[in-house]
Amino acid sequence: MSTAERPGHTPIYDRLVRERGDVLAETWKVAEETRAQARQALDWSTVRQSQKWREERAFSGLDPES
Repeated sequence: MSTAERPGHTPIYDRLVRERGDVLAETWKVAEETRAQARQALDWSTVRQSQKWREERAFSGLDPES
């Protein structure tokens, strides 16, 4: 099967990719990197763990025997 007979073959797009690079692939890559950075920036799990740790070890000033 020649390239012209392939289903979904787009010679204009193929030419643009050769000339300018695959913008769609680059866009997907940057979007994935951005999602990963946002996930990391918005991950509050360590803050919650630290707060829980501080609360568990906090001095209450109350006598546990009373």
